[in-house]
Amino acid sequence: MGLWLPVLLWVGLIYYLSSIPGLAIGEGAVDFWTRKPAHVAEYAILFLLLIRAMRGGLSWGRRKIIIGAGIFSLIYAVTDEFHQSLVPLREGRWCDLGFDLLGLAVGFFLLRFWWGSKWSGQN
Repeated sequence: MGLWLPVLLWVGLIYYLSSIPGLAIGEGAVDFWTRKPAHVAEYAILFLLLIRAMRGGLSWGRRKIIIGAGIFSLIYAVTDEFHQSLVPLREGRWCDLGFDLLGLAVGFFLLRFWWGSKWSGQN
């Protein structure tokens, strides 16, 4: 449970933030340049937390862990956008899903940069 607790807390935080009606940080460009990087960061972090939990808790190879973390993150991003579409003064957007996917890519490249040498020789 210890490795999965940060994942559960993180998805809980994402869910909580998505549940706030009319959540906005500013107007126009200020809102865009704060919220879109937040989408990227929150899903990069989710992906990396999942990698950490799966790596320590499953006996899968590297590829399966990366694919599993990516699929889970993608599914969570889709359900999060759907959830937002049900919250008053919020809407689920395809472009936000794109920023979530960009977060997965950022997480993957950070993984390759930070942990690449530690995982050499694994499948």
